[in-house]
Amino acid sequence: MLSVSPLVILCIIAASVSGSIATVAWWEGTEPGSRWFSVLLLAATLWAGSYALALVTFDPDLRIWFQVPIEIAQGIIAPAWLAFSLAYTGRGELASRRLVVGLFLFPAVTVVTLVTNPIHGLLWSNYRLEPVFGAATVQFDPNLWYYVHAVYGYVIIGAGIVLVVGMLLERLSRYREQAVALAIGSTAPTVAHVAHTFGLGPFPMVNFTPIALSVTGVTFGYALYRFQLFGLSPATGRLGRRAAIDDVAIGILVLDREGRIVDANAAATSLLEFDIGSALFDPLPTVLPGVDPDEDRQLVDVTVDRRRRTYEVTMSPVTDQHDRRLGRTVSISDVTGRVRRRQRLEVLNRVLRHNLRNDMTVVMGYADMVSDRLPPDEQDITETIRTRSNALLSLGEKARTVERVMAGIDASARFDAAETVRSCITPVRSEFDGGSVAVDAPDSLLASGSEPAAKLVVRELVENALEHGGDDPTVRVTLREENTDLVVSVSDDGPGVPDYERTVVETGGESPLKHGSGLGLWAVRWTVDALGGRLTFDVDSGTTATVRLPHWCRFDSDDGDGGDDDDGVRHADSASS
Repeated sequence: MLSVSPLVILCIIAASVSGSIATVAWWEGTEPGSRWFSVLLLAATLWAGSYALALVTFDPDLRIWFQVPIEIAQGIIAPAWLAFSLAYTGRGELASRRLVVGLFLFPAVTVVTLVTNPIHGLLWSNYRLEPVFGAATVQFDPNLWYYVHAVYGYVIIGAGIVLVVGMLLERLSRYREQAVALAIGSTAPTVAHVAHTFGLGPFPMVNFTPIALSVTGVTFGYALYRFQLFGLSPATGRLGRRAAIDDVAIGILVLDREGRIVDANAAATSLLEFDIGSALFDPLPTVLPGVDPDEDRQLVDVTVDRRRRTYEVTMSPVTDQHDRRLGRTVSISDVTGRVRRRQRLEVLNRVLRHNLRNDMTVVMGYADMVSDRLPPDEQDITETIRTRSNALLSLGEKARTVERVMAGIDASARFDAAETVRSCITPVRSEFDGGSVAVDAPDSLLASGSEPAAKLVVRELVENALEHGGDDPTVRVTLREENTDLVVSVSDDGPGVPDYERTVVETGGESPLKHGSGLGLWAVRWTVDALGGRLTFDVDSGTTATVRLPHWCRFDSDDGDGGDDDDGVRHADSASS
């Protein structure tokens, strides 16, 4: 009865597993490194299959020729593993054609050395059969080139293992399982090969490396199917971060501890018009004059291409895993247009408001003089002048108030929202001849946010409701808490805010054919947006404007009263003519 050595069976199993995974990876893999992954496993298949045939060949003269495909397989595995590791971890640009050819050159020389070994004996001598476990295993006396070739392979494979295991040290939690599987799969055959090369263990004549390659096939296959080896390739994240740095319009410089330039992206060299090769290791002020290295955030004026530009410069520390400072990154944004627009708006706002106030005061003075000279039946002319002038003055003051509130929003102050709402009603109501305003709110409702902003929102919404609510509008202001959100609703029973007024505010933009007539609703929209809230309108037998301010009624656990003094009783106050 013909018996088959267990070593042969194990080699056949290893070849079958590696070959199956290699085939699947070749046809389904489209991600970085998938082709090299397939080449690696195909080489493992060749090695295990050739070793299986060698183990059943007991003719020494024929047996030695099986070393040729085995050596070819070994020569492919190490470079393929390194090329796969580079591509898989996002360093595929390093695996250039020149590098790959160079990596395969040394194994090719080794194959030639093997074929010509009987002439020079550089690889081994005293090659002989020493069967064990019923297999045609061999022993020989290794010579210099044998060890040189082995060390070469260990260096190449070790470099790939370092790249893959390096992912364990990064904060890439979704790739850690993949990295562990790949590290185990690459380490097992390496350990087996080291043991065989240096004659370690009880059976130095048996090369367990092709059998250990079955572990590679299983772990790699597990990573391929269980963890979507190529569907979740870390190369995407690494290359994406690199593209975000290299392709973004923001300039980025990298400085060392002494503040010298060690790297820069394309945007930085374009914004500052310098060549990284000539500026390498130069101090930051060399390419960015006027910058203060001790300021984390600043505006710097630079003349580029005979034009004055303003750059916003932000500095951030670069630290290692032990929080030791290694240097800094410098982000550079061209904010010239933004700064100039802001300066123009500030000047125009100040000049227009100042001139408007002064000129309207003069106009109203002349209106009074004209009124004294007109007969009683023509007094409405001067009254119209006064009304329009007061409206323009109010508009100027409103613009000033909005600017002041928007510039000083503090969303962390504690105040009584119910009291704030009630305090807004009387001044607004006194400006109108008709209408009534009712408040539906708890006795007290503590909120954490900007009280001036809340006053502005309520005042403008009530004013709009009284203005657009008809001849004698009834306005209701409702204040409540919903899931820690502060909700304010202002309703009227008239025709409500015109559609064109609501549309431009809801869409967030005006056009020559569609624009609002005032500033009030815009002030509400801007303020609510700045506070992270939401403004909505509901038109049905009147208009209801609702403002929701998220988490204004949520307080930290260390606050004494928890922020909820609401006794659950709601009442309506009325202010009517």
